[in-house]
Amino acid sequence: MATDWPGLEKRLELATGAEPELDRELAMAFAVAEAPFTASVPHCRTLVEAALPGMKLHLGYGASGMFPYALLSGEGLHVVSEAPTVPLAILRSLVAAETARARSAPPAA
Repeated sequence: MATDWPGLEKRLELATGAEPELDRELAMAFAVAEAPFTASVPHCRTLVEAALPGMKLHLGYGASGMFPYALLSGEGLHVVSEAPTVPLAILRSLVAAETARARSAPPAA
C-alpha cells in the first residue's frame, strides 16, 4: 500500500505536540520501528538520516523567535517548515520533502 504523503502532511499540520498514533503512521510510512517521533528530536534526526540520506537538516527559530523551523536541503529540494515544537518542524519538512519527491517521480508502469 502506497503512503498517502499529502494526507500525512495534513495530519502533521494539525498536530500540536506528541501524538502516539501519528508516530505509528510515520513508522509505517517510512518502514522503520515505532519511536516517539513527535516528541523526540533525536528520533526525528535519525528518521531524516534514514529516509533522506545526504540531505542537510538545519534547525532554528523564525524571525519572531517564537516558533522553531526545520530546513531540509539537498537533491534539488529546499523545504522549510515551522511548527509549535522542534520535532514537529522536522517531521513537517521531512514529509513535505517526501511529498515533493513523490510528485516528481515518474509514474509506475
